[in-house]
Amino acid sequence: MSLRRPLLILFAVGAFASAANAQAPTPAIAPAPAGAAGDASVARPNCQKPGEVPGALASDLQRRGWQQNYTAWGDCMKKFINDQRALAEPYNKASNAAIEEYNNTVKGYNELIEKLKEAAK
Repeated sequence: MSLRRPLLILFAVGAFASAANAQAPTPAIAPAPAGAAGDASVARPNCQKPGEVPGALASDLQRRGWQQNYTAWGDCMKKFINDQRALAEPYNKASNAAIEEYNNTVKGYNELIEKLKEAAK
């Protein structure tokens, strides 16, 4: 009888603890950052793909037609890429200038800190 009571209390405490943990709220999942891969505001190329490559039994006319479509698609993609790079260039320059300013400033602060450490010795 004396052994039965501590086991009953231990069981009750364990059941209460597991019930309390089950009611704990789960953390919310953070939303995807802006500019993620599926962002609708990002420009996408509007180039028509050439389709399936003609097989060995295709006529010369079919092969030439596919080759022309392939060349047109490639030219369209290259133009899109170059246009997007041109749009991004001012932002890249601004970013690089900010990085350079940051690096130079941190370097200056670190040199000053080292001089102050040497002077304190």
